[in-house]
Amino acid sequence: MKKMILAAMACMALLLVVCTAGCISMGSDSIVGTWYSENSYYDSGVYYDVKYTFDSDGTGTEYWYISDSGKLDDAYDFTWKNEGNGEYLISYDEYSSYYDEPFYLSGSTLYDDYDITYYKK
Repeated sequence: MKKMILAAMACMALLLVVCTAGCISMGSDSIVGTWYSENSYYDSGVYYDVKYTFDSDGTGTEYWYISDSGKLDDAYDFTWKNEGNGEYLISYDEYSSYYDEPFYLSGSTLYDDYDITYYKK
């Protein structure tokens, strides 16, 4: 009788683990959060402050604010993927010319190929 009870308890525990698989996060990627440009980005005669939000589901948004006024000028949705060794690939697939942009995470600093550095809040 004791063996049947123990076997039933083991089956219930296994069933609980299987049913909750994927529901419990064992951690979050370090890039998840909101990142702000350290310096303004100059484009077409205007200085911009750029902000990135990286969500835990592999999506995010890039925001462009006019530096002088703080007014939001544009926003772009993207998907991101951790390539390993601190490298992330952002895909902007809403454009007619699909492209991927690499970002690099080193400690608490994120940077891109345009020499823009970002910090997390």
